[in-house]
Amino acid sequence: MKANLNPGVDCTTYTDPWSRRKFLRMGGLAVLALAQADAAAAATVANGLLAPFTAFDREIQKFMSARNVPGGALAVVKDGRLVYTRGYGWADRENKVPVKPTSLFRIASISKPFTAVAVLKLIEEKELRLDAPVWDLLDPASWVPGGKNSDERWKQITARHLLQHTGGWDRDKSFDPMFRSREIAKTFEVPSPPAPRVIIRYMLGKPLDFVPGTRCAYSNFGYCVLGRVIEKIAGTSYEKFVQEKVLAPIGIRQVRIGATLADKRAEGEVRYYTQHDEIVESVFDERQDRSADFSPLPAVLAGPERCGLKSALVNSMAVLPASPTEGNPVAEPSRQVPSQEGQGVGLVTENSRSRTHVPWPYGGFCLESMDAHGGWIASAVDLARFAAALHDAKHSTLMSPETIQTMHMPPEPPVSRNDDGSLKDHYYGCGWLVRPLGKEANYWHTGSLPGTYTLLVRRHDGVSWAILFNQRSDDKKLPDSEIDPALHRAANAVTNWPKHDLFKQFKSSL
Repeated sequence: MKANLNPGVDCTTYTDPWSRRKFLRMGGLAVLALAQADAAAAATVANGLLAPFTAFDREIQKFMSARNVPGGALAVVKDGRLVYTRGYGWADRENKVPVKPTSLFRIASISKPFTAVAVLKLIEEKELRLDAPVWDLLDPASWVPGGKNSDERWKQITARHLLQHTGGWDRDKSFDPMFRSREIAKTFEVPSPPAPRVIIRYMLGKPLDFVPGTRCAYSNFGYCVLGRVIEKIAGTSYEKFVQEKVLAPIGIRQVRIGATLADKRAEGEVRYYTQHDEIVESVFDERQDRSADFSPLPAVLAGPERCGLKSALVNSMAVLPASPTEGNPVAEPSRQVPSQEGQGVGLVTENSRSRTHVPWPYGGFCLESMDAHGGWIASAVDLARFAAALHDAKHSTLMSPETIQTMHMPPEPPVSRNDDGSLKDHYYGCGWLVRPLGKEANYWHTGSLPGTYTLLVRRHDGVSWAILFNQRSDDKKLPDSEIDPALHRAANAVTNWPKHDLFKQFKSSL
């Protein structure tokens, strides 16, 4: 069955070449469907504003049809203005609910730019130094399990290292603790899934994979630690700090940490699908309410008793091995094609038959534990709003030009350097992948989880876009990364950018 990309109008049934007349005719027919999705988007089509963006629609429809993706949402920005946004297909396939531009999606690792901006805000306010040792900030010595000594190299890790993925953890050489919920919970005899603070305590008993600052290895865990740094300094929860200090000042009020379980789905949030409807062992113990376990106290790392732990007690893209019973975030930014220049499925096993089994996106991993590295839900419009706030560094209301420059700077040598000492063609800055282009650069981040694929791009010419899907591809012949060059092609095809700004039609509120 083909994906229904425009509810009411199945554009995928046309196999002959797309003419401009045919596409615009179909765009006109789609007005009724878009009216269901969002009145503002329908008005955009009806007013003849679709024409510059036919290439975007064509690329997205082709991408979704090939992978049978149920739904997606796009938002395009030019010079800080929202110039186009649209929902495609189904937010809820079974109940025939179409995607709106304001539909909420799990954004997975696009959460990292939020965390990076939050950390940089603390630095800008002189509450934190970029090279401050994390060990001194968190004082985690008493957290080492069983009284074992932690790796001494922990004391070398700085906030800069965590932001730039140079902290010393390499999931390809060891593992990603963010996807080992049951093992970690069992270690400390606490309910599964464990909260971020328990995951950190577990990792304090494990050796680092390399000396901090000597190379880059994409680390979800490093951003988990940054979330706890923010909480310790701010004296409030990570989520609340980001909402109040990063998002609200630029008019974003609907974005929040998502919930794993299907019955906790937020109002306006899409449903998540996998290509083969995989059923996996749940990482959640059979217990009704775990919400308190994921509500950090202001002194969250002061010690296990104060955190409420029991007994002895977290472009554009990569593939990582996972625990055989947990989801793995394929296609994150460490190993796929960077944004524009010119696997292991957690299936049911015999030894897990007695446990609860669930659809992979709804309990095969714990979204709440991923807060600072992959836990947020957002709309394409609000991600575009976030990108727009960073468009013009000299006039940004989010951060100073100096702080934005810090966000984009490369890691210190020898990281991301060629054999001759020159900077590589792309690198990971503070929360963003960066591709220098002379005096300009492209910035981007992807996100990927079972049921989710996302991409946020900020381009050197003032064009930005957010694209969100409620299913990812696990077909190596049809990688999700193909949407990146496809949308660059679409942007390059626009010869006359509209002058309107649709942001005022999409006010963000809870």
